[in-house]
Amino acid sequence: MLRKTIQALVLCLLCVGALAAQTETQQDIQKGELIWRDPTCFFFVLKVGAHYALFEFLGGPSPMVGHFFEGKLTGFGSRRIENTTEGKPTMVYSEVYDLTKSQMEKKIPKFCKKRKEFEALEG
Repeated sequence: MLRKTIQALVLCLLCVGALAAQTETQQDIQKGELIWRDPTCFFFVLKVGAHYALFEFLGGPSPMVGHFFEGKLTGFGSRRIENTTEGKPTMVYSEVYDLTKSQMEKKIPKFCKKRKEFEALEG
């Protein structure tokens, strides 16, 4: 009897932990649109709400202007985000997020050949 009670308790704790992790993950999911990309330097900018995030493309389907993405779009480091336009995951690295357009203009690496195209974007 005690063994079955302990097994049931452990099972309950595992279920609660999984549900808590799922809720936390759902809160981290954001949506963004790719508004600028430079394939010569593998960087692209997503517009997330009223702000911008800079990513370096690491792998997956080639991101294109107009594609939409979902996932954790804020925070530092590499991660997998979903290219919802292609329906496939994309690996990215981010260290700049939640910036205004004027702040983002200064963060795009100088070696990106299409940097001026971002500066010319409205918004």
